[in-house]
Amino acid sequence: MDEGLASRGAQSEGDFQQAIERFTEAITLNRNDHVLFSNRSYAYAKMGRFIEALEDAKRCQELKPDWSKAYYRLGVAQLGLGQFEDAIVAFAEGLAADPKQAPMLNGLTETMLKSPFRANFQPKLERFEAFKLDKNPFIIASVVGQELQSANHLEAAVKVLEAARDIGTDSLKLEASLMQALGRAHWALGNREKALEYMERDLKINETLQDSAGQCRALDNLGVAFFTMGRHKDAIQRHSTQCNLAYAMQEPLEIINALTHLGNAFEKTGDHAQALKTYKESLKFAKEQGSNDLIFQAYVNLGNTFISSGEVEKAMTIHHHHLTYAKETKDKGEEAEAYALLGHACFIKSNFEQSIMFYQQLLSVAVQTSDMKLKARAYAGMGQANRSMGNLFHAQSCHEQQLKLCKDTGDELGQIDSLTQLGHIHKSSGKLSAAMQQYNESLELAQKVKSREAEGMAYANLGSCYVSLGNFREAVNFYQRELAISRETGNTASESSTLGHIGMAYLALENMELAIQHLLKSLELAQRVQQKGVECQALSNLGLYYTSSRGYEEAMPYLEKALRLAQELKEHSIESKVCHSLGVCHEALRNYQQAIQYYQHDFLVAKETQDREGMTKACEKLIQANNEVGDREQADVYQKKLLNIAEEIQNTSGKCSFWNQVAEDLLHSGDYDRAIEFYQNLLKEAKKEQHQSFEGLAYSGLGNAYLARGDYEHSLSYHQRDLQVRKVAGDLMGESNAYANMGAAQNSLGFHQQAVDCYERSLALAKQLNNPTLITKAYGCLGIVLRNMKSFQKALTNHKLQLQTALQLKESLLEQANAYANLGDSYEAVGDYLQSAHNHEQHLILSRKIQNVAMEMRALSSLGRAHRGLGNLTAAKSFFEEQLKMALSQGDEYIEAECYADIGGMHMLLGDYHSALEAYTRQLQLARSLEDVFSEALAACGMGEVHARLGNTREALDYHKLDLQICSSKGLQDGEARAYGNVADSYESIGDYKLAIGSREKQLHTAEMIGDNFTMALAFTGLGKIYIKLGEHHHALTLLKQALALVGEQNASTTDQQTQAEIEVEAKIRFFLGQAHYYLDHFDYALASLQKALPLFEHMRQNVGSYDHGTKHTLELHAILFQTLVNTLVRLKKVEEALEIAELERNRAITDALVERGVGRQSLKDCGLLRQYIPQSSWIQDAINSIHCPVLYFAIALNHIFVWLIHPHSGIVQFQRLDMTDFGIPSSDASSVFSENSSTYTQPLTDTVTSLREALGVEHRRQSLKSLNSAISDDLDSGEDLEMTSLNSSYSRAESTGVNHKNPRPLNLLPVHELYDLLIRPLECALPQPKSPGNVAGQLIIVPDKDLYLVPFGLLKGEGMTEHLYQRFHVQFYPSLQSVVPRSPKHTLTPNSRSFTSLSGLPGSEQQDRFMGPLSPATSPTIPSRAYPSPSSHLIVGNPALPISAVECEWQPLTGAEKEIHLISELLGVKPLTGKAASKEKVLQKMADSLSIHFATNISWSSSNIVLAPSKDVPGSHGDDERGVGEGSSSGRRGEADGAINSMPEPGEYLLSVGEILSMKLPAKLVVLSGCHRREVTRLTSKSLMCMVQALLASGVECVLVPLWPATFQASRLMMNAFYSSLVIGSKTSRALSYAMQVVHDNSKYSHPSNWAGYFLIGRDVVLMDRGKDLAKSIRCILQSPLDYLIAALKTLQAMIVSALKHLTQLQNGAVEPKYTARQNIESKIGTVHGWEELLSCIGFHFISQLKKDVPATIVFPEHDDSGLFRKCQKHLEALLGLPPPCLKALASLSKSPSIARCLLATLRGARARIESPDNTLSVIQVDIEREAWDTTGCLELFRRLQFEAVPSTLSAQWITLSAQVGKVDTKVLHFASTSIVAVFGPEELMEPAPRKAQQMKTSGTL
Repeated sequence: MDEGLASRGAQSEGDFQQAIERFTEAITLNRNDHVLFSNRSYAYAKMGRFIEALEDAKRCQELKPDWSKAYYRLGVAQLGLGQFEDAIVAFAEGLAADPKQAPMLNGLTETMLKSPFRANFQPKLERFEAFKLDKNPFIIASVVGQELQSANHLEAAVKVLEAARDIGTDSLKLEASLMQALGRAHWALGNREKALEYMERDLKINETLQDSAGQCRALDNLGVAFFTMGRHKDAIQRHSTQCNLAYAMQEPLEIINALTHLGNAFEKTGDHAQALKTYKESLKFAKEQGSNDLIFQAYVNLGNTFISSGEVEKAMTIHHHHLTYAKETKDKGEEAEAYALLGHACFIKSNFEQSIMFYQQLLSVAVQTSDMKLKARAYAGMGQANRSMGNLFHAQSCHEQQLKLCKDTGDELGQIDSLTQLGHIHKSSGKLSAAMQQYNESLELAQKVKSREAEGMAYANLGSCYVSLGNFREAVNFYQRELAISRETGNTASESSTLGHIGMAYLALENMELAIQHLLKSLELAQRVQQKGVECQALSNLGLYYTSSRGYEEAMPYLEKALRLAQELKEHSIESKVCHSLGVCHEALRNYQQAIQYYQHDFLVAKETQDREGMTKACEKLIQANNEVGDREQADVYQKKLLNIAEEIQNTSGKCSFWNQVAEDLLHSGDYDRAIEFYQNLLKEAKKEQHQSFEGLAYSGLGNAYLARGDYEHSLSYHQRDLQVRKVAGDLMGESNAYANMGAAQNSLGFHQQAVDCYERSLALAKQLNNPTLITKAYGCLGIVLRNMKSFQKALTNHKLQLQTALQLKESLLEQANAYANLGDSYEAVGDYLQSAHNHEQHLILSRKIQNVAMEMRALSSLGRAHRGLGNLTAAKSFFEEQLKMALSQGDEYIEAECYADIGGMHMLLGDYHSALEAYTRQLQLARSLEDVFSEALAACGMGEVHARLGNTREALDYHKLDLQICSSKGLQDGEARAYGNVADSYESIGDYKLAIGSREKQLHTAEMIGDNFTMALAFTGLGKIYIKLGEHHHALTLLKQALALVGEQNASTTDQQTQAEIEVEAKIRFFLGQAHYYLDHFDYALASLQKALPLFEHMRQNVGSYDHGTKHTLELHAILFQTLVNTLVRLKKVEEALEIAELERNRAITDALVERGVGRQSLKDCGLLRQYIPQSSWIQDAINSIHCPVLYFAIALNHIFVWLIHPHSGIVQFQRLDMTDFGIPSSDASSVFSENSSTYTQPLTDTVTSLREALGVEHRRQSLKSLNSAISDDLDSGEDLEMTSLNSSYSRAESTGVNHKNPRPLNLLPVHELYDLLIRPLECALPQPKSPGNVAGQLIIVPDKDLYLVPFGLLKGEGMTEHLYQRFHVQFYPSLQSVVPRSPKHTLTPNSRSFTSLSGLPGSEQQDRFMGPLSPATSPTIPSRAYPSPSSHLIVGNPALPISAVECEWQPLTGAEKEIHLISELLGVKPLTGKAASKEKVLQKMADSLSIHFATNISWSSSNIVLAPSKDVPGSHGDDERGVGEGSSSGRRGEADGAINSMPEPGEYLLSVGEILSMKLPAKLVVLSGCHRREVTRLTSKSLMCMVQALLASGVECVLVPLWPATFQASRLMMNAFYSSLVIGSKTSRALSYAMQVVHDNSKYSHPSNWAGYFLIGRDVVLMDRGKDLAKSIRCILQSPLDYLIAALKTLQAMIVSALKHLTQLQNGAVEPKYTARQNIESKIGTVHGWEELLSCIGFHFISQLKKDVPATIVFPEHDDSGLFRKCQKHLEALLGLPPPCLKALASLSKSPSIARCLLATLRGARARIESPDNTLSVIQVDIEREAWDTTGCLELFRRLQFEAVPSTLSAQWITLSAQVGKVDTKVLHFASTSIVAVFGPEELMEPAPRKAQQMKTSGTL
């Protein structure tokens, strides 16, 4: 404020520059003081700096909008800048804020006198001065506003007038005048509602004043306004009141005015009787007044009303009276008017000759009076009459004369009319280009004269032309412009009509949604304005809409109403069309007799009106309907009439139009022969008269008809002739269409390149014409042909361009749907099924929107194929089934057969072979009934494939022979070749190689005959495979090389130009070549072949869903390919390359397993599991660089185990190739390589692992039923649950898999030693050794393969060894070497982008892709997408309530698991989910934000599902949703305990599948699958285990603990208690597991390995409990102590940590003695400081209470620093002790405000960065800090102690600038300060978010 006072002092002394400077400084300190801005604006204005003055005035107004002085400053500045209008508004609004401000009023008058409005304003001001009214702010403001209104400155006028309103006056008369002015101003601005409001206020004021004249004026204004807005009833009310007042006032002229307006309103509502009554009354008053003008006006109104009511004769009588009176008064002008009206009335009566006579008399009067305008009017009337009579030549002459006269007289509106009429004539002649030229000229003139009505009419006419051209998109554009004008002018009837036009255009575009919207709105408006003619047309349009969309029953009520109105109004054209539509409806509903009656009515009406087009259509329909009812005689009658119509047509255009219309109708109805006949008639007539346009249409139609009939050569010939005609005529559009039609014929003939040339020329012409519709179609056709030519990328490019262009045609949904369909097909062709599905989804949506059934069925089929390609098989089947339903409803048996074929294929891919058989059987039946030989053969082929899959080789052979028989008998040679191949496969399956070779040779011979190189290659490949099986490898090589030559070496390196089938056969050829070379020991050749085969298999795998079941069969060779390749590379001593291939193989194996479990391939891509094959990648080096401990990498391939030992930064240090036969493991039969389905070949260790599991007692051999019953009794007697025994069994439920854990059998260690010798001993010497006995050597990473996942590695030890592997190493498993590479931290990932909601969009699918959401209802529960959780959340799930269906799958309630989960819950401090609360829905919701997840539930390893409770509460359940410990004990009967059995929901409601897990983005560090689950029938396999684990890891989980077999509830509980107890103190998972295993091992009751050895820890070695926040909390607590105690405590704690670090070093060097100290020693040094115990606990110290008097309480030092907090704490204490004591005190105060932590940290780091910057040359630095932080207690003290002081800020008031001399600031102390902030508030990522405004900081001093 000191600055403000000083500046005002300077201002008062006249030193405005100094005042400005002082005001500026004051504003810097307070930018919200409006007075400062006002004063500086004044100073700027005084200095003539009006721009700056204006800116300050505006800011002042913003800060204080209700302060009048702000407006004054604004006005002064604007006046100074010459902005008179703005200044006037500012002064007026200032007066409104404070009317007593004399300077404001003076400013207003001064501005008006300086403005361009002075001339009119000054005289008025002088008069006001005379009456001393010049100081009245209301009067001055009102007058100024009206002056602005008169000058058409309407917006400013409204503001000034409204300011006058706000000023107010005591004079109601003046207020009424103001209201009238405001009403007019708002009306002129188009603010109609506001205008009405002021008009109503004007009326009310005059009513208060009882001023009748004023009331009449206000009522008249309101009535005219309502009339203009189409609110005719309101207009009637106002004019009626006006009329009554006028009668009361006895003012005849006012009465006539009111009656005239009232009559106009009545006429608009269709109340012609009242309109006539009022007009007659006005005529009576006009005659009484003797006013000829008013009399003539009344005659005109009466006559027009009679015309509107359909009483034309009465109208003519009135017009004759008009004529007689005109002659009596010798008024030639009115005489001419009467003749014109009489001519128009005769025109309405269709008495065109009489009409022409009256217009000739009008012309005579015009000649007499030399009135050029009347002449033009006469010619206009005669032209219209002649056009209606069909005399187009005479009509054209008349309108040309009219146009000439209008030009001579400068009558631009007359020119518009004549041009419009000429356009109509050209349009009727079929000369659309000439018509459009005339309409465009009329449009230009209308815009020139600003006639909105004429402009709208021109747009309507142009729209009509585009409709005739079929360019409905452009038509809509023009109709939209007309609509805008209709709304602008308030012409509701025109708006209704235009909406109808738009709706019909959208109907033609098949945009059904927009069509019905516009048509319904059209009818609504028509009924509102009570215009029966418009309503009739609207009803007719709606009827046509429903007829077009096949809603015949919905159409008929609209059509029947339209018919009644049309008959009432004598609208014959509408009557004819409505009858026709009603006939169509009845015919579609098979009411043929009613249809015939309506068609006959249509014919008669059309005949009466000489509507030949209507007669023609009626005849065509009558012929068709009579044929339907079998009345051939009547059909022939109408056939003759149809021909007679053509003969009656005299002019060539009409006759040609007739033939063309009939031919087009026949072509569309499928009667191609008759269509050709009529097109020939058209061609004959067009040639005779040399009419090129129709000649081209004839050739085009003939070409299309022959194309539809399948005669492609004739079609091409006619289209070529069409092209010649179009070129001669210069018709570019016709030429473009001709090229397109030629392209279609060429494509059908197989001449694809010629077709491409034609379409490219068509496209070039379309672009030249700038016709988006033609461009779209050309791109689409080009893409299709290119796709046929296998130029898939070019096809894709063209279809993208097609879609891009189609999307510009926003209304043309049909074009968009076609574009999406074509683009989807092209994406399918290139194998991008995700994009294909996306486009076909849009294709389907649009098809449904336009209600195109055929297109919808096509879209469903395409979506089925796309999802099949994505591997979403269930969804694909659902789409095919939906297509089948539509085909059945449409009765289309051909499509039905195709659907059954597709559905059969899907059932086969899904393994549902019986359903597949049913589908193919139905296809076979339909094919036979349709006599469709091709479909019959395919059905037989499909059934053969199904039987082959079922193992019914004989049945398969029979069906393939049937396929062969059908194809051979019908000469289908390509099918014959296919069938021979399938027959050969069948013989090969039953081992009859001789017959198989014979069939292959026949296949080869047939393929040679038809020149099918592809099938020849298949035959050679099949022969080669058989000879390999027979051991004739050299012969096989010869045959396979021939096959490869046929496929083409040039395609070996690329798949871009190959079809998927070609890729498949080439992959098989190269695979078998590699195998043959391998068994001949040609390893180099084998490697070359196999390496070329590998990318082909990879490509197939990426697109596996698009293939049939045979291709999936082929892909089973992929695993053998990998294994052969690994062996080959090892034989060639390429160890690192072999490792890469082994890595690829394991990745492929897991993705295959997940696909088998219903996971879509797109889901696998999304989560990164479906990696592409990239040879010579650098991933091995990346993995080696990232590891920190040894890695044992195993791979099993072709009876060998390969082991790579990898050391950090050293790479592969040792490699071993182990032949399993050397260890007594039996070898697989080498011939099984070629069986394409050999699990024994890829899993040779199965028996070995089984032996180990049997030795452990977790898997038993078959027992007798008696021994089983005994075992059960023993278990029951012992009190253990029977279901606690084991995980899996390969036998039935009648076989025991349990083990008596209380009395276990003696452990047979032989399998343990054997596996150790096989897997570990060969690399023993290279593994790290412990530094002393009893110590752990560190961490060991193992990457197992196949059955090695079932080996309990932790149990392994060599013979004579005392320690198991888990005691020597902290063992961690990884699924692959690539997974060792670190991922990004959790906090950098996006929230759940693949949340569970993306699965719920597809029919019949539980795991689908995200893009199909809208198509069908969700079938699974959903969870919302959310951010990652806080680190404290955990999810514990146990013993869910099971439905009956789960029990039938042999899962039982886990009653004993509840103690385990409650124990863990207590350790983690969370509440568990049990019973019904453990529902799938709740679990999914909580999984998305849990740091760890523990499942103590049943697990289905066979299907990789976790068994939970159903999401919905099912009747029959027992117990509460959540239970306490001990409830539901084992003493209850089964089904009555916890987790009781409910009724039967669907499996998807309670099974959590791997697909659903993969679809999520889980933030969990750890997931534990407890060992307390039950066994199930199917044996645990490595594949099922890895499916579950890999799904969890891929979804974001970092580590998974999984059991290899179940344990007892007690053993599992002991294990989990130890595991989690170690985790909560900061141990890593590997250390925690080793500790837990040791705890159970050391327990005598559960020391048997079956209780502790079966746990696998897969994934990263994580620390679950990050106690960084707790550490910061404890430090904040310590800081609250007195300063002396605080420093002593910090030093004591620092000493303890230093001592603990020394102890950790000793432990690493082999020391085993624990370190501890007495608690009393520490307490004596620390004193009363609080929080130190929590700090030590956070970093791993243990506190042991005093147990005995002589044993004091102790503190045990930590033995590891897995969490890293130990060293962090050391740094934090060092930083705190490095700060000056006052800073510690300041930090204690600041610690209570966590919201400023980020701001403090940023400021401190920014200061340090500036000081340490090498570019810093300043002696003083400045940084900015947020004011909120600065104002916090302790902040000022902290920064002052760091040598910073506050200085004035250049930023906003939200910031404070801190300054410091560089030499005084200690950067080390600055570093300690920033570290201390982290110590006090926790890690930066865990600090509270900075306020939003802090993110807007703009300073170089902060980071």
